[in-house]
Amino acid sequence: MKTLFPKLKFLLFLLFLSFALVSCKEKTTTTEPNLEKNSSGVEKENTSKKDADTEKQENFKVRFAEENKATSPNSPEGNTAPIALDCNYFVKNPNTILKDNPEAPVDYTIDCFIRVDDKLRIEPGVVIAFDQGAGIYFKEKSSFNLEGTAEKPIILTGKEDTKGYWRGIHTKSSNLNNAMRYVTIQYAGNGAKAGLEVDRENSNLVLENCTFSENKNYGMLVNDDVGKDVNNITIKNCTFTKNDIPFKTHVSRLRMFDSSNNFSGNKKDYIYLDGGILRGDATWVKLDVPYFLQDNFKNNEGVLTVEPGTEIIMPAQSWMHLSNKASLVMVGTQENPIVIRGEHDVAGFWKGLTIDSGSPLNKIAHVNFKNAGSTTGNPNGVVRLERSKFLKIHDVVFTNCFEYGVSLQSPASSHLEYANLELENTPKLFSDWKGEEIKNPENL
Repeated sequence: MKTLFPKLKFLLFLLFLSFALVSCKEKTTTTEPNLEKNSSGVEKENTSKKDADTEKQENFKVRFAEENKATSPNSPEGNTAPIALDCNYFVKNPNTILKDNPEAPVDYTIDCFIRVDDKLRIEPGVVIAFDQGAGIYFKEKSSFNLEGTAEKPIILTGKEDTKGYWRGIHTKSSNLNNAMRYVTIQYAGNGAKAGLEVDRENSNLVLENCTFSENKNYGMLVNDDVGKDVNNITIKNCTFTKNDIPFKTHVSRLRMFDSSNNFSGNKKDYIYLDGGILRGDATWVKLDVPYFLQDNFKNNEGVLTVEPGTEIIMPAQSWMHLSNKASLVMVGTQENPIVIRGEHDVAGFWKGLTIDSGSPLNKIAHVNFKNAGSTTGNPNGVVRLERSKFLKIHDVVFTNCFEYGVSLQSPASSHLEYANLELENTPKLFSDWKGEEIKNPENL
């Protein structure tokens, strides 16, 4: 009996020890970090809480990006009806892309003068039909890119094919990325001056392969004169036809014109050119229509080059003046003479050209002056050379001019070289500053 009791005590001790070890293991398991095995069988920490935080941050980033990315109004699949853009659409959607619906003959309609304050991009093939008086107004801080193609031009038109039915496009934007390529603007000019009106001196725009047709007043209008060497509007390979007048702008924007453009086939075929002052170098480019200068013209500085074949129409009693800091290179050819004429074929309808410049570049050749000369006062020559000035003039015709071809303020002190000066229905060739004839010009 005594022998059995010690053995029983030892067995009870082992059993108690086993329970203690099991309890300790369970306690240890509940206090350890929650681990799981990855695909390689290596235990790692459970990051479910961290993943939730990361997901929240990523969702915020996505939502933020969506608020700033471009939006586009889309038609339901198979729908051929145009999408009506309300007057606040571009304000509510500041970065908009207008896409082409190949199934729809007209993609969008606009019934008001809708404002754009931010970005607008219009993709190839888009057709927008405007209601009466409706149009698009690009504000100062906006930017726009209308990128059509030869196969899929962008069409901006009226709901009716009537000249002047809708207002047109007006822009004051100075963004350097502004561009229209393969865009047609037609039937505009209702309550506006042109199909496309560019306002403000610093407005920027590139126009390439665009068409302006059936617009009331002007196909395109560029307001404001500009300073020296400013050329922020580029126009290439564009067609202006079937408008009242193709184009209106200021004489200081002569650099804008390019001979690649076509301005013919309008109700009145000429460039309406407001008079004023031209500053800096410029070329008066030959176009397929004349320039109609609406007032006096003065060139203060730089070299003015007039290309062969250029035609300039002058209004009543107007004049052209070259100041002492400017140079004039008005040189045509026998096949393509430069023509400067009055609006009406009447002697003395416009006054003439005064040269107050000593530049040795001054040259007039193969030019036909028509309908010029002062009908009252002196001097009354068509070309007037002031004291101590420089001019080479040859192969010039004075046609239906009032009295004299050339007036000289001081023959002895001025530098004049001349040859082949011809009079057609013009009485006399040379006069002094008082209007008296110089009978022996060979002695000058």
